[in-house]
Amino acid sequence: MILDGKAFVITGGLGSIGGATAEMIVAKGGYAIIFDIVPEDVATEKIKTFKHSDKYFYSKTDITSQEILEASLQEALKHVPNGSLFGAVHCAATNPNKPWTSKMSDKLKDFETVLKVNAYGTFLVNALVADAINSQYPPLDIYHERVVEERGAIVNLSSVVGHTPPARCLTYGPSKTCVLGITEAAADFLAPSGIRVNSLAPALVISPLMQSGDRIQYFKDAVEGYSMFPRRFTTPDEIAAAVIFLLENSMMNAFHLKVDAGWRQVTSWANGIDREFRSFTWK
Repeated sequence: MILDGKAFVITGGLGSIGGATAEMIVAKGGYAIIFDIVPEDVATEKIKTFKHSDKYFYSKTDITSQEILEASLQEALKHVPNGSLFGAVHCAATNPNKPWTSKMSDKLKDFETVLKVNAYGTFLVNALVADAINSQYPPLDIYHERVVEERGAIVNLSSVVGHTPPARCLTYGPSKTCVLGITEAAADFLAPSGIRVNSLAPALVISPLMQSGDRIQYFKDAVEGYSMFPRRFTTPDEIAAAVIFLLENSMMNAFHLKVDAGWRQVTSWANGIDREFRSFTWK
């Protein structure tokens, strides 16, 4: 797939990974349709500072609301060339950052929250973006009618903790495991429409959260102790470059790509080791 002239929805597009991805898509001649929760005026001023800012469209969007997301997509289609919508990079997610107790049931509300955003939100974004892509073409007569042309590609951000959820990611990890399942099911369902669906799993990514507070040393120790090589945090640009690979390579479909330097998530049960780090946010 050639990205030049093609538009992609990027949820969480003003964040570290989403922002880097949007910049790379635009640099290749594409259009970035950014959906985020940042207020419109703040987002608009930020986008004005971007190179080729005329190739960005922003909408404050709730990825758990079908009505709001559909409205945002319909508005976005008015601001990009006709027939140019070719996919999505779904980065938006949440992780309730709350201290643990010794009762697993205390995490039920958190689990409900992350499933709503990370699992249902992923399904909703995939479904509505795919429908919007297909709306640019004559409708298929029956489901199993298959097209020849490539119509689009979707990349869902999972996480290494979605592949093997450790105890310290009791709710977030399983919600990202759902992303893996949704990706494979969506790839199969959308195959007749010529739309590919893949997932990408980052590990520890450089972000304002990871660079502040007392947790930074804990994360540095985890990377140093349990990464293969290189033993460092991943940059947003490295994740974005992997996203671009999945978009451009037309043979990539129903694939789960880890970008984690071979990092292994290890839970230590020694007294005090994890005491101060029983909840944190993954991106």
